[in-house]
Amino acid sequence: MKHSPEITDIIMSLDELISACGQERQWVIELIEENIIEYDVPDCEQFTGYQLATVRRASRLSRDFEASVPAIGLILELLDEVEQLRQLKRQFNTQSSVIEIDMDHLK
Repeated sequence: MKHSPEITDIIMSLDELISACGQERQWVIELIEENIIEYDVPDCEQFTGYQLATVRRASRLSRDFEASVPAIGLILELLDEVEQLRQLKRQFNTQSSVIEIDMDHLK
């Protein structure tokens, strides 16, 4: 799950990410291996606040549903797709209310 860091976003090392999320090192490494999180700055192996939020969300899924790391990846992907569909629906509803035409007056 790729993300473009904002200039004001925090930057942290793997050790800082692990410390901030309160999970085991191996569990976080499994998230990286499953491409659930990726280095935002690959050359420096650094992460941003976006990855921290993703790791914390993954941690809650693991805790609440006892989900495995691969299941967490799938769940997060599906949740992202649902959010995208909701945004498209909101945009469509906004556009369709603006374009409304009374066909009886056109005859």
